[in-house]
Amino acid sequence: GRAGAAAFSAAMAAHIGTNLEDSDDGGSSEEEVFAEDDRQNSSVLADCNFSASNGGALEGRLAVPLAVASVSSAQVQRRFRQAAPGEEWDLRRFVRAGDILNYLGGNRWGHVVMALDPPQAFEVPVLYSAERLPPGQIPLDVYQAKLTRVSLDEPWGFAIEGEEDAATLVASATAQLGAAVGRWNAGTNSCSPCGAAKIRPEDHIVEVNGVRGCPADLLKACECLVDLDLKIWHPGLELKVVGLNVCVYAIKVLQSASNMRDIAESTVCLVIHPMRRCICAAGPTLDGFRVNLGHQGPVEVQVLLSPLDNLTMDFHLFRLAVNEVFRAPHDQKWSMRTAVRSYLRNAAIKPEKYAKANAKVKLGAKLSDHWAVRPICSTVPARIWQKYFLKRVYKERSCRASPDGGAGSFSAEAAFADEVIKYMPVKDDRVLPVDLVSLLIAGGHWDTLDLQRGPPARRMTDRPEPAPREELKVYGTSGSLRRAPLQAGTRNRDGLPVHLGLDNFTVYCGHQVSRRKKATARLFDADGEPPRPAAKIQWDGRCGPQQGPQCAACRWFEDRLIA
Repeated sequence: GRAGAAAFSAAMAAHIGTNLEDSDDGGSSEEEVFAEDDRQNSSVLADCNFSASNGGALEGRLAVPLAVASVSSAQVQRRFRQAAPGEEWDLRRFVRAGDILNYLGGNRWGHVVMALDPPQAFEVPVLYSAERLPPGQIPLDVYQAKLTRVSLDEPWGFAIEGEEDAATLVASATAQLGAAVGRWNAGTNSCSPCGAAKIRPEDHIVEVNGVRGCPADLLKACECLVDLDLKIWHPGLELKVVGLNVCVYAIKVLQSASNMRDIAESTVCLVIHPMRRCICAAGPTLDGFRVNLGHQGPVEVQVLLSPLDNLTMDFHLFRLAVNEVFRAPHDQKWSMRTAVRSYLRNAAIKPEKYAKANAKVKLGAKLSDHWAVRPICSTVPARIWQKYFLKRVYKERSCRASPDGGAGSFSAEAAFADEVIKYMPVKDDRVLPVDLVSLLIAGGHWDTLDLQRGPPARRMTDRPEPAPREELKVYGTSGSLRRAPLQAGTRNRDGLPVHLGLDNFTVYCGHQVSRRKKATARLFDADGEPPRPAAKIQWDGRCGPQQGPQCAACRWFEDRLIA
C-alpha cells in the first residue's frame, strides 16, 4: 500500500504549498504551476535523497522512473536481419499503435510508454544477461569437464561462495585447486567449447552429472562420487548467454521521464526471455543484446492491449492526437508537481457522478482544460487516447468546433465523456502508472497481453499485414505531419480568426492575451521538425502568431479539429 511511503508524500507536499487533497477544483493557475515547477523539482528531490550517482533517480523502491533507453533503429536494421518468429511467440500478433507498455522492476511505481508503431522483428545471434537464472536453468556458454579422483578421501576442493540467494558453487575458494582439477587442467589444451577448458578457481559449477540445483545440493552430490561430469561457467564478463538466434522486437514509443528534457519519441526493444517465457526490456551489447535488469531481476514489461484493432482505429485521427501532444508549444518536461498530485489525489473518474448530459459536458471541458499541464510518464497515453476520442466523436457526428462560447457541439461533448468513462476513465494530470494500469484493466476493455492465450478476438484479423515498411505507413502513428489548411474565416472558441503557425500545424489567433513578460515555450527550427525543449523567452503576450505560446481558446479549438 501507499502507507509505507508516508515520508515521501510528506516531504513533497511540504514543498508544493497548495491543497492537494482529492478534489476537482482549485489549485494554482496554469501559468503559476509552470513557473513554480522547476524551482520545486530541485527542492523536493533534495529532500527525497535524490542521487546523481544512480543516474538521477530516487534510491530504492521509491525511485522516480527513468526513461527507457532508446536505441538507434537504423543501427539495429543494419546489424541484424529481419526475423520470422514462430506464430506462438510473435509479438507482432499482439502489439499495435496505442498499446501501453508498463516497465516493472525498476521501482514500485512502474514506468509506462505508449506504442506508436507495430513492432519490427530482428534476429540477434546472442542474448546475454547478468541476472541470477531461475532454478534449473544454466547459461548456454558453459563448458564441460570430466573429473576423476583416486578415492572418496581425496577432496574435490569445491566451495560455496556468497550468501543465500547469491550463493554459487565455485571450483575453489582459494587459488589452490583440488588434485582432480589439477589433473584435468594438465591434460587439456586451448581447443575447447567457449575456449575455456581449463578450470579456474572462480568458475561456477552449474551441473553435476546431469543434475542441477542449489549450490549446497550440488556440493552434497559431489561428496559420494568418484567421477564427475561437470558443466561449468566462467564469469569473466559477468554476462551469461541465455539465448541464441533470438528474436528482438523494436517498437517506436512516446514517453516522458524525469531524466528527459522533453517528451520524445524513442525506439525501445523487447525480447521474450528464452528461460522465463516473459516479455523483458533489452538493449544492444557486444555482438547481440542483453536483458535489462531492475532491482530484483529482469525488467519485465506488461503490455496492455487497447480496445481497438486495425479495423476500428482511425489511424489518421490517432496520429493527429499524438502530434498535438508531442508538438504542443507549451512546456512538456516531466513534472514533479504532477507526480506529487498523482500520488496524493485519486485519478479515477467515477461514472455515477456523470449520469446527466450536462455533467458529462462539464467533465469533457475539464479534462481538455488540463491537457496543458506538464506530464509524468502515465500522463502521455491517457492524454493521447482522450484527445483521440474527442476527435472521433466530432468526426462521427460531422460536427465542427464553432465559436459558441466554448461549448462546442453539445452531443459531441457529451459523447466524448461517455467514451472516456468507458475506455480511459482517468484524470491524466494526476494518474500514477500503477493506477492507470489497474483502472484500465478493471474497466474490462483493455487486455493484458498473454502469450499462452494468444491475441484477443478483436486482434485476430489484424494479421497478415503488408510488408514491414508498408505496415508502418498504414498502421503507424509516429513522425510529424502537416495539418490540413484551415478554411477561410475559421474562428476559435472566442470567435477570433485563426491561422496555422510556421510549423503548418499549431493554431494561433495572434490576439493579445497577456502582458509582455518572460514565459516558457517550445520553439521549433524548421517545419516538420519536433520543437526544441522548453526554454524561457521574452513573450510579447500574443497568441503566436507564428510560434510560441498558444492561448486557451486556440488550444480548445485545436483539440477538436479532425484534420
